Amino acid sequence: MESVNAQWAGAFEVVHESDGWQQFRRLDSALFMPPATNGLEERARMCAGIHATWTATSGHVVIEAEGPEDGSPFDVLVNGVLRHRVPGGGRVSHDLDLDNMPPHSRVQVWLPHYGFLRVLEVSLKGQDVKVAAETGRRWIAYGSSITQCRTANGPSEAWPALVARELGWRLQSLGFGGECQLDPAVESTISQLPADIISLCLGINSYNVAAFSGRTFASQVLGFVSNVRRAHPGVPIAVISPVLSVPRENVPNSAGWTLADYRKAVADVVRTVRERGDANVHLLDGASVFAMEEAVALMPDTLHPNNEGYRLMAERLGPRLAAVATG
Repeated sequence: MESVNAQWAGAFEVVHESDGWQQFRRLDSALFMPPATNGLEERARMCAGIHATWTATSGHVVIEAEGPEDGSPFDVLVNGVLRHRVPGGGRVSHDLDLDNMPPHSRVQVWLPHYGFLRVLEVSLKGQDVKVAAETGRRWIAYGSSITQCRTANGPSEAWPALVARELGWRLQSLGFGGECQLDPAVESTISQLPADIISLCLGINSYNVAAFSGRTFASQVLGFVSNVRRAHPGVPIAVISPVLSVPRENVPNSAGWTLADYRKAVADVVRTVRERGDANVHLLDGASVFAMEEAVALMPDTLHPNNEGYRLMAERLGPRLAAVATG
């Protein structure tokens, strides 16, 4: 029986500790500036989108890890179908059978998308076990908690994970709950990563904490998009404006702007960039992702979609992103 350790996709860096444990980073830390960026650094140590893939004919998955009690679960998929969902909180030890698999099945382990995690071992033991090479378009998905998807039932059901699996893309999730503020650390990380398509979901966190005003927000978005373009000439960029959040649509924050104002500013930036000659930057209107009644029904806290809401986001954004990727 072969035993093959995980090779991780979706991490900017895997940190190997001297005692054999692993930690994960989704951002380059060179431009962190404590204490201002402590929240961003914390989110960047969470494992949204990080996964491993093997092929095998039979076997079992071994997981030895530790995380916070409120951490998200691990998901184990066989040929795209959820086989096991197991807790990720506390010190965890799982040995998960993968019975009755077709020969050379595709096995994936998705790490918990919320909560700081340390891994001692994730391996697949069985017959004909091999690490499966990642293929497909390389997709960087930047956004807020609505991209990190804490309220999804499991990491494989976050909307970027659903889209990546449906389209056969290689996901690099840069979703940071409460911390999508156009930080230089994110811009630098995106600039260093290979990409075939980039999505930037912008505006909701800036509204919530009034990080930018009418004077500064559009200019900051324009600078961010322009620097990403400079690092990735010719790569399609999809800029997604905020999805509906009913109580915030017409209520000004402390900077005097409504969520609708932030959405319009994102659209204005994309229009400006396109008028200046970059036709490969595209607007995906967040207000069209959910109808008003859907936003009410699928966002129990008025801000974050539930699991059904994330699945609907994937169904509606996936084809639009595919269209952007193919021009």
